[in-house]
Amino acid sequence: MNQCIIWIKLLFKKCLSIIQYTKIRTNNTHYQMQQFNQVELNLDKDIDNNLKEEFKNENYETELVTNDFEIKVQTQKQQLIEKQEIIEVVPQTIDIKIIRQFIETTPTVDINNIEFLIELGNQSFQIYNSILYDYDGYEQLEDNQDEFSYWIKYIETPEKFQIHQMRYKYTLNTTISKYIAFMKDLEMQKKIDSSIDQYEQHFSNNQLQINYLRYKKILFMDPRDFFFIKYIKYIDENTLFEISKSIESDEFQPFTPSQKSTTRAYLQLSGNYIKQVEDNKLEIQTYSECNMKLKLKPVMTKTASKNEIKKLIKKYRDHFNQQ
Repeated sequence: MNQCIIWIKLLFKKCLSIIQYTKIRTNNTHYQMQQFNQVELNLDKDIDNNLKEEFKNENYETELVTNDFEIKVQTQKQQLIEKQEIIEVVPQTIDIKIIRQFIETTPTVDINNIEFLIELGNQSFQIYNSILYDYDGYEQLEDNQDEFSYWIKYIETPEKFQIHQMRYKYTLNTTISKYIAFMKDLEMQKKIDSSIDQYEQHFSNNQLQINYLRYKKILFMDPRDFFFIKYIKYIDENTLFEISKSIESDEFQPFTPSQKSTTRAYLQLSGNYIKQVEDNKLEIQTYSECNMKLKLKPVMTKTASKNEIKKLIKKYRDHFNQQ
């Protein structure tokens, strides 16, 4: 009889141990035994130690799984970012009618609506990126490897204006950060390019600038001015685009109006693809489509246009080589 009672007690104790183990597994490792205070428990030390060891292993494995999951998530995010960057710099296929409609339209905007202007800049980037490598129909006037290469073709408008589309490549001995600072220094731009009459910045942040540029009478042109946005898009620390497009605004007035009659010209779409190819060397690829409101035949202007661009690039080079 006594043996039977002892056996029943032992069985009862084991059952309670199993119940306790189940409760702990169901809840968490910090589950407290207060719920069993009404029952006097004398757990077997081996069972208790085994449970502790099992939970220790379980927590360690859970931590490993969690860390592994977080690493995989971060890896996937980085891969998505890299893929997005690749997508952005690879020319995108856009219907030619959409391209031409966008380029030939000069929008009238609210210059205080910066969000809209940034979106306009991003659209300009997408269009620019889709035509960056399209050299079909261009005449190459110079090819001097990375020093200076130049292509041009013309479109005639219904008003018989000759819109010139220029493409040129060149290098500068500088860095991206110095180049950007140089381009933002409007007084320096006026000093380097003596044909500039007035250069004003009406807004500027890291992405967008609103600029007014006026030229003196030069060569075959009377004074011309431009009102445009410049949109800057970094692809990575070594690659960026800067895109310009003319805008119109009913509220806009230059800080310093011209005393002479000036013709409004239009940057239909213009931009630079800039890449840091060496520690102190930039490679720049430019596309510019500009309506200068000229009715002169292309044969009269194409060589002069090339030579003016080439002279300006030489001044840029001289500036950076002296630093």
